[in-house]
Amino acid sequence: MFREGASTLLAELLQLKSIIGRFSDFAKMPSPRLERVVLGQFLSPILKLFESQWTAPGQPPIRGRLELDDDALAVDADPDLLSRALRNLILNAMDAMPAGGAIVLRARREGVEAVVEVSDSGAGLSREECERLFTPYYTTKQHGTGLGLAIVQSVVSDHGGKISVESEPGQGATFRMSLPAAK
Repeated sequence: MFREGASTLLAELLQLKSIIGRFSDFAKMPSPRLERVVLGQFLSPILKLFESQWTAPGQPPIRGRLELDDDALAVDADPDLLSRALRNLILNAMDAMPAGGAIVLRARREGVEAVVEVSDSGAGLSREECERLFTPYYTTKQHGTGLGLAIVQSVVSDHGGKISVESEPGQGATFRMSLPAAK
């Protein structure tokens, strides 16, 4: 009984440590150190980070695809912060597809903006969920802290951009980051 209680207590402490770490990350977001980021070269390695998880035996299969309208499209961004935001969106997309599916990472120019989207074929979100997703501590997951998308929004905002989500229940979701395109 003591071992079982100690094991449960240890698991709860690890969960609290994770929550405290996420809160700390949110509270001390560094200012971006801008450099030229060519999206065609930047996005492909981010997708490759997840390929082994998507094809691992016993895991639901996920297909990843990169769509670029312009290989030379660039933004002035902090590559570490931008990568962190995109990885968070991809992890959320994976969580939305427990039986597998497809994730599309796309980039295109729209006027003076570079638009980067992460789309999934998951369960989708209700209108109410979409309206609250970027609120700190709001989560649709049992294991979430509700800070991941708030951090993503902070990163995008610190780069002079905007983030939005389009989704319908049963139709997947698309997270759209609009950033100023490099001149």
